Amino acid sequence: MQTDKLLQPYFERQLVEDRRLDGYWIEAFDINNDSKPDIVGYGLNLGEVTWYQNPDWKKTNIAKFFGPVGMHYADINGDGWTDIVICYQYGQTMINCDPTGGKIVWLENPGSSQRDWVARYIGRATAMHRLKVGYFTQDKKLQVLALPIVGAPNSVHSITPILLFTQPDDVYGASEWEREEIENIDNVVYHVIHGVSIKKYRSKLGSNLDSALIASEEGITWLYFAPEDGKWHSKQLGTGEMCQVSKTGFKGSGDVDAGKVGADSLAYIAAVEPFHGNTVAVYCKDSISSEDSDCSLTGCGWQRVVLDVYGDPNPIGEGTGHFVVCADFDNDGDDEFLVALRGPEPWQGVFYYKAIDIQKGAFVKWRVSSDSAARIAVGDFDGDGRLDFATIGYSVQGYYCAENPSIVVFYNKFAPI
Repeated sequence: MQTDKLLQPYFERQLVEDRRLDGYWIEAFDINNDSKPDIVGYGLNLGEVTWYQNPDWKKTNIAKFFGPVGMHYADINGDGWTDIVICYQYGQTMINCDPTGGKIVWLENPGSSQRDWVARYIGRATAMHRLKVGYFTQDKKLQVLALPIVGAPNSVHSITPILLFTQPDDVYGASEWEREEIENIDNVVYHVIHGVSIKKYRSKLGSNLDSALIASEEGITWLYFAPEDGKWHSKQLGTGEMCQVSKTGFKGSGDVDAGKVGADSLAYIAAVEPFHGNTVAVYCKDSISSEDSDCSLTGCGWQRVVLDVYGDPNPIGEGTGHFVVCADFDNDGDDEFLVALRGPEPWQGVFYYKAIDIQKGAFVKWRVSSDSAARIAVGDFDGDGRLDFATIGYSVQGYYCAENPSIVVFYNKFAPI
C-alpha cells in the first residue's frame, strides 16, 4: 500500500453535551428500534445513566446508580428491545473498592411504553469493572462475562477472579443468575484486568461461541471455552509493557482489540499499555506464521511493535491512554484503530491509526479529535454508510478530571460512500 494513496481522515465535530460533572462510559446502540444508533453515557460521580436519542440527542435519564462502571447491552428478555447490563457500587478507586459492592443488574428497556427502566439483579463481585454479554459456553442462553479489576480492597495486585453468569429460564422471577468462577485456567491467573474485547475468535474452527481478549497485568491473554473438551482455556499472546513497572507500579496491558486486514479477520491486535498507560502497541503475526493462522489467533507467534509513547507517567504512575477500538472507517475493507487519550494536553483526544505494512507492523496516524476521551463508541450515526464515532471526556475523582468533560459525536466525512 502506498502512503500517497491513503485517505486522510476527517471527522466533523458535533457537541452533544459539555461541562459535565463526571465522565467515564459511552456506548452506542439502538434503544428505541428506529434503526439509528443512540448513545448511552455516564460517569461514576453523579451516576446518572443517560440516553441521548439520535438524531437531536435529546437527553433522557434512565437510571441512577452509586458508582456505575462498565456496561454492555443485549435483548435479555427476548421482547425485541435492547436492554442494558451494568455494574455499580464500585467504591472510590480500585484501592479502596467496596467489598460489598460490584453489583450487576440488567435494566429492562420499556420499549414503546412510558414505563421506567427497571433494574433486576444478576449477581456481584467486588471491584466489578468490565463485563460483556454473549454466548461463551453454549448458544441457548445469554451469559455475562464479569471481570473485576482487582481481587480485594487494599490489594491492587491480588489475583482477580473472572466470573460467568448464565441467564435463568425466568429472568423476572430469578433472585440471581447461575454463577461460575473461572480460575487458574491452564495455570494462568489474572491481575489488574482493565480491558476486554469479545469476538467469535474460534469461528475458523467452526465454533460460534464468543471468547475474550483480556488486557491485564499478564499482557494480552485469550480466554475461551472449547466445546470439544468441555473446558476453559487461557493462552497468553503477548506480555505487554514491561519496562515502566519501577516508575508506575504496573506492567502488561490496559486495553485491547483485534483488527482485520485483507482476508485475515484477526491480522493484528492493538493495545494501550500498561494499566492507564502511555504506550500504544500492536501485535502482528510473525514471519513463521502458517496460512492456517489467517482468521485465527493460533498457528503463529505475535510480535509486539511499539507505535507511540504519549508522554511520561504522572506522579501517581498513570499515563493518558485508556481505550482502543478497531473498525473500518475508510470503507476499504481493512480495520483502522482509534486510541482514546484522557489528557491533559498535549496527550489528549483521539488518534487514528492505519496499517500500511502489517507484516512489519507499520502504521500511519492522524489526530482526529482534541477532546478528552475516556472511551469511544462507534456507529453510523447519520446513516450514510460510513462509521462515525463518539467520545466522553474522562472525569473520575481519584484518577483524573478533564477540564471540560464532554460528549461529542464525530461524523465521518472522508470515506467513499
